[in-house]
Amino acid sequence: MSLSQRNAIQAEEIRPGAVTNPRTTMNIVVDVQGALDPQVLDAAFRDLIARHEPLRSQPVAGTTQMEIESVEDASLEPLDTSGDPATDANRLAALLEKTPVDLGSPPSVRGFLLTCHPQKHLIGLVFHHFAVDPTSLRLAVTELAALYTARLRGQQLPPNTMQYGQYARWQAERLAARAASDRDAWQTTLAGVQPPRYERDIPFRPESSPVSRVLRTELLDHAEMQTVLAWSRRHRSTLFTTLLAAFALALRARTDTDDLVLTTVFEQRDRLEARQLIGPFIYPTVLRLRTRSGESGPDWVARVRASVTATYQRAQFPVRDLLGTVPQLVPGLRGKEPTWYRMFEYLPNVDTAGFAFGQAHGEVSHSTGTEHEDNHMGFFLRVRRTPQGALVGRTAYDAAEFSEAGALALLDDFRSHLARLCAMQESASR
Repeated sequence: MSLSQRNAIQAEEIRPGAVTNPRTTMNIVVDVQGALDPQVLDAAFRDLIARHEPLRSQPVAGTTQMEIESVEDASLEPLDTSGDPATDANRLAALLEKTPVDLGSPPSVRGFLLTCHPQKHLIGLVFHHFAVDPTSLRLAVTELAALYTARLRGQQLPPNTMQYGQYARWQAERLAARAASDRDAWQTTLAGVQPPRYERDIPFRPESSPVSRVLRTELLDHAEMQTVLAWSRRHRSTLFTTLLAAFALALRARTDTDDLVLTTVFEQRDRLEARQLIGPFIYPTVLRLRTRSGESGPDWVARVRASVTATYQRAQFPVRDLLGTVPQLVPGLRGKEPTWYRMFEYLPNVDTAGFAFGQAHGEVSHSTGTEHEDNHMGFFLRVRRTPQGALVGRTAYDAAEFSEAGALALLDDFRSHLARLCAMQESASR
């Protein structure tokens, strides 16, 4: 297993079934204009699975090993058209949201083909999240298109220069050499930290179980996003850092401490050969951010940037070891105390370039992730930019802690803090 996979397995010690559950999936839909040969596409789908170990492997219980299997009978499942392309697209997206993928029975991907008419097709792929990260979704479609085109021409793609198992072994060796220094750095960073106590909409009951609710909202329109991007460039900040800084300020207003603890996820494809591999390269980690009364927006963002940079450099650290340095945070994660769990994730931009399936042309029309109902604790905001330039968010929150109105109020505060930064930019421009 890679560290990403080991972290996922370790996370289940805190929330059993949260990672390996068949509903923990990611999916993508491609709209293809032009003729497609279903048999050739099926063969290309099998080629894709054969080329990437995470798609045809499963964890060996009680170990840190993956068992790789041979998968020869995979094919795209055909779906009937409704006669209306828009209805078909919505129906396929809804189907993928509900489609389970059994991690214990490779392959870790299911595919669907819906032919609206001979010149219009929808390809839907749904992956178990244990086998992929967000970048892998687009890589999978890119390679599926290339494999299909190669088969039409009687050709084959060259083999990958590295397999995921080789990467995992290389990563383990490298991390072993720096484990002590990373542990020392984490112990220094998290020394004395205490879980923040957040205001709740609903009183805490230790016997209650998390009840996940999901909101999908547009947070900023195109013009507002351009303002935030301009402000970020002006103050040498990434978009992720600026958004995270605003999210942290929204959390600060809901607790009595200026010492915040929240989590995020970094994606790190830290070898050139790994940049085209389908697989998980994501690392959940803890950020400690300390606010200061009267601090200017640019100064606050600069300090957040420094924290993000330092954390990114040691994000590949085992979850179990990380929590071992801060055992005081664990009861809130297990639900035995009011949870401090607040998570912010920014998904990389979706490239709007298309895919060549022979003479046909494909474009991504839908992409998202799903989780089973009891997977979330606290408040988790995942944001991404749309091809139209807006910022949209998927908010998963615990209905045993938040009302829907309370969750929306936190999102409103997040937008307000971004707007204040925008106002600073406008003032500076004048």
